[in-house]
Amino acid sequence: MTGTRLNESNLFAWLVGGSLLVSAVAGAICALLVSGKFGGSLFIGGVLATANFLWMRRGVEAALQLQPRNASRFAVLRYLLRLAVMAVVLYLLIVRLGVDIFGLLLGLSVLVLNITVFSIYLSTRKGG
Repeated sequence: MTGTRLNESNLFAWLVGGSLLVSAVAGAICALLVSGKFGGSLFIGGVLATANFLWMRRGVEAALQLQPRNASRFAVLRYLLRLAVMAVVLYLLIVRLGVDIFGLLLGLSVLVLNITVFSIYLSTRKGG
């Protein structure tokens, strides 16, 4: 990603790298300014959202390699599995580890923010 300009062919790498970077920087700043628990929760949320995004992409790519009849069933089962795993991880983080819910929610939204920023950047760069 270093020295590489953002374009449609490497957008995914930029989204993942940018989300992890924003999560780390925002988590560190919030740990210093708000609390360590809030900053750590923000970082964990960002990493979790990025991991979910990577898992979703791999599932879609795998489904596209299958026959259409099998692909929909595979995609639905993969989606339900991903959703269940995320629910268990979020439950453990909130109930068992006691992470800051607001920090976690903010971290989970970092990827959406990056997608929005990259979309605006790409559309304005093309003059659209």
